[in-house]
Amino acid sequence: MRVVRGAMVGAVVRREAREIIRNRLLVSSILLPPVLLTASPILLIALGSQAAPALPADQVAQLIAQHPAWAALDDRQVVMAFAISQFLATFLILPAYIPLAIASYSIVGEKQTRSLEAVLSTPLRTSELLAGKAIAALVPGVLASWLAYATLLALTALLVAPDLLPVITDGSWLAGVLALGPAIGLISVEAGIIVSSRVNDPRVAQQIGGIVILPIVALIVLQGAGGFLVDGPTYLAGAAVLVVIAVGGLRLAVALFGRETILTRWR
Repeated sequence: MRVVRGAMVGAVVRREAREIIRNRLLVSSILLPPVLLTASPILLIALGSQAAPALPADQVAQLIAQHPAWAALDDRQVVMAFAISQFLATFLILPAYIPLAIASYSIVGEKQTRSLEAVLSTPLRTSELLAGKAIAALVPGVLASWLAYATLLALTALLVAPDLLPVITDGSWLAGVLALGPAIGLISVEAGIIVSSRVNDPRVAQQIGGIVILPIVALIVLQGAGGFLVDGPTYLAGAAVLVVIAVGGLRLAVALFGRETILTRWR
């Protein structure tokens, strides 16, 4: 397998970044979700600190046993800590949704604007083209997720409830946001690229690629209904598995792209 040339990948990334900036819909899909994602737990903390219902003492003791860092919290704060922890799974949706939206549009959009032909007529290799598109789609989603998390930390520490800051800085949050989130984003990007190279409508590509988000939604539902929280080591293990899958996913994307036939099929 030929070595991917960094300069060529960088050129694709810069080109994709310019296209993203020109597309107002994509820009709004990058900027709006982090705002909503940050506001939701902040509002929960601000409005629920005094209104949170008290749990029976045995349930509080069980939660503290599972999360020793919560021992310094009172009963209502333990309830709030459990409720806030549910939002970690929603932070995993952000690095999946944004890259998916960008990747789903990247190839189909070029077909619609008739710019794909010019790109494929260059000496650019398919692996370099897809790697550049993947990076350009992944980075905005990951940075948006990290910025939203940093904002959540700052607002919680400075304005809302400093006592609850340890809840959202424990190992599960750090592993989820910093490791599993980017890994999910990478899988989401590859799904978007693979699907968008086979269909003619970016909306169809995004809907099909959205299957990647379903396991995250299932995790949110299961945690809320089952009264448990996934721990940091589990998130790290999940991230490692997804990275391994992503390596094979990139090879699959290159194989399915069909450089020689894609132009005639899309004419």
